[in-house]
Amino acid sequence: MEHDVFWIPIVGMLTTFGMIVAIVWLIVRARQRTAQYRAEVQMKMLDRFGSATEFAQFLESPAGREFLNEPRRSARDRAIGGIRTGIILLFIGCGFGVGYWAEHDPGFFIPAFILVGLGIGFLISSAVSWKLAKQWDTAQTQ
Repeated sequence: MEHDVFWIPIVGMLTTFGMIVAIVWLIVRARQRTAQYRAEVQMKMLDRFGSATEFAQFLESPAGREFLNEPRRSARDRAIGGIRTGIILLFIGCGFGVGYWAEHDPGFFIPAFILVGLGIGFLISSAVSWKLAKQWDTAQTQ
């Protein structure tokens, strides 16, 4: 029986480390794919130009500058991403809260408190970003 308890923290730490490595690898891989796709699109565009002067004229135009710049996420997309993250964290925190309520185990309370707080923080941050983006948009149009 004591041997089974001995392995629990070791397996838990290894699993946590493995999960972190997997998440970082997935994020890096997704960014690499995006960069590779963007490079392929740029190469196809460059192949369409017949001479260096045509390419230079294109780069001097606003469309050429936009072509070389990284695409930026709009404030709306960032706010929606924050809302999505906030809702997910809030629900996971509520799940831990239900575990605390059902099992009366204080080990569930701390993650529930942290996750609910993070979820509420993301939702408030997204709401403020949304309001500021709308104010800046109306100020720019006037």
